[in-house]
This record gives sequence, structure tokens and C-alpha cells, in this order.
Amino acid sequence: MADNKPQIIVPPNLLRAKVGNKPGPDLDQMVASAQAAINEMKNDFEVWIRDDLKALQEAVAAMRQDADPALLEVIKTHAHEIKGQGSTYGYPLLTVVGDLLYRFVDSDAKVAAQNLTLIGAHVDFMALVLSQGIHDQGDAQAQGILAGLQDAARKAHGGTAAQASTARSGS
Repeated sequence: MADNKPQIIVPPNLLRAKVGNKPGPDLDQMVASAQAAINEMKNDFEVWIRDDLKALQEAVAAMRQDADPALLEVIKTHAHEIKGQGSTYGYPLLTVVGDLLYRFVDSDAKVAAQNLTLIGAHVDFMALVLSQGIHDQGDAQAQGILAGLQDAARKAHGGTAAQASTARSGS
């Protein structure tokens, strides 16, 4: 009878052979290096964000002349960019407003196209945040404006968030 004992095969660790037993990079040094890179890019961010805001303003102005759905996509794209970069570069309020604008346009393009004044208010608020250097999300006036934008968006979508969600899903 043949021996039916299982045979365990341990493959060689070729990666370890290539890398060796060197210690990995220092985590604190990596974080400091990443923070330094972000700090260097802050000046570029000011240029990028102003370009995004200008493109948003131009898209809103163009929408007032011609309700082209492609312009809503431009608005969504720039709102998404601002949402993604705001907090990274010290403007958490831009992230919040960018997200609010993105979700407003994304949830119902028809409603968004009918509320260009509200879209413009989002863009104007972002421009104000940047021009006034509002880095603190807890600024009382900023919170009041943000609450007003949120309330207006909710009303534009039919009242409550639940009603807007129901309207979007077609239920």
C-alpha cells in the first residue's frame, strides 16, 4: 500500500529574497514628507480652486442662456473636484459646499436646471469662503449660509430629504 501522508510544500518567498530584511520606511517621516508636499501644493491649490470656481460661474451663466444638460455635468465635475480638494488644503467648508452642490445636481438634473439661482448661490458661497479665507467650518455666519443652502436644496427637491429621495427613486 502507498503512503498517503500529505506533503506540505512551502514555496520560497522570492520577494523577501529581492528586498532582503531591510526595515521599512519610518512612518513619521513618511507622514511629514506627505504633509510637506501638501503644504508646497497649497499655493497651487489657490490657483486650481479659482479656476474651478471660474468654470462653475461660467457654466451657470451659460445655463441661464441655454439649458444644455452637458453644462450640468460640467457643474457636477467641478463641484466634485472642489469637494475632493477643499479639506486637504485647509478649506473643509469648501468640501461641504462642493458635496452639497454635487448631490443637488446629481440627484435630479431637471430640478437642478430649474434652480440655477440656487446653484449660483452655492458657487457664490464657495467664492466667499475662498476670498475671506474661512478655514474654520464652525464659523457661525458660514454655518447659517450653509444651513440655508441645505434647506433650499431640500425644498427644491420637494420638501424633506425623504420626499426628495422618494421623488428621485420614482416611488
